[in-house]
Amino acid sequence: MNKLFDLVGCWIMYKVEGNKMHELVAYELMSTNDAPERDPMDWVVEGSNDGGSSWHLLDKQTSQIFEDRFQRRAFKVTSVGLLSNVFRLRFLAVRDIQSTSRLQVGSIDLYERSS
Repeated sequence: MNKLFDLVGCWIMYKVEGNKMHELVAYELMSTNDAPERDPMDWVVEGSNDGGSSWHLLDKQTSQIFEDRFQRRAFKVTSVGLLSNVFRLRFLAVRDIQSTSRLQVGSIDLYERSS
């Protein structure tokens, strides 16, 4: 199933169950089966340690291209050591903003530091 979002103000937030604190070390995004022009190209990943009142930049990606459909791409978090109980992905641009203002993401997986 394709997930479509209006690109203006597009973000996805994940709140950790029980308000527990975690250190995000990597994440994966997967493209969908069609419409490569709607693939994410620029985005930021943020973490909050106060339930979403304030945000800290964990990672920023620009000019990323998914070459294939259903392609999984892994990204390491650049700001390490920050504990968060809420994570937010803000999508800033799609692959071809001239032809669409829609975004599609097949899946998002977040990975924490193992203890």
